[in-house]
Amino acid sequence: MTFFSGQKLTAADLNNLLNKNSPLPLGIIARGNRTTSSTTTTTEQGVLRLDDIPVYAGRTYKIWTTPLQLDTTVANDVVRANIRYTEDGSTPGTSSTVLQWCQSRADDATNPNTVEITQDYSPAADALLSLILTVARTSGTGNVSILAAATSPICLVVEDLGLDSTDTGTDL
Repeated sequence: MTFFSGQKLTAADLNNLLNKNSPLPLGIIARGNRTTSSTTTTTEQGVLRLDDIPVYAGRTYKIWTTPLQLDTTVANDVVRANIRYTEDGSTPGTSSTVLQWCQSRADDATNPNTVEITQDYSPAADALLSLILTVARTSGTGNVSILAAATSPICLVVEDLGLDSTDTGTDL
């Protein structure tokens, strides 16, 4: 959409800039914030969930977390954080498809390792995206969790980056 000097913008013009057909990034469209640590576990369990986020074909989204403090009660455990998702409006769980993950070996039980997850996402069709951040121990014998506090929350964020340019890269 082109605007000219002296042209008065109408509400309809502005609404067209702020909808799914807009070439502009719309910014953060969903955000979850948890200020308490997750329950300790030895198996995969949910930590934070975002439900029913409208996403549109032809747009690119960035799904990311703040730094996650992966903690364990026993040195040398491997702790994994997953972002799992559904695209049909259903509630995601620990058996839903993994969008992205990260893991870390905890060298000791007193200093958690910090990791982040970032993933671009371009839906093939309009969808209702739901996400769940999970934590799991993938090896070792301790109990694992993601630590949080008011000053270091666990955040899961969906950001609209604008129109999808499609894959223009060359695989080498």
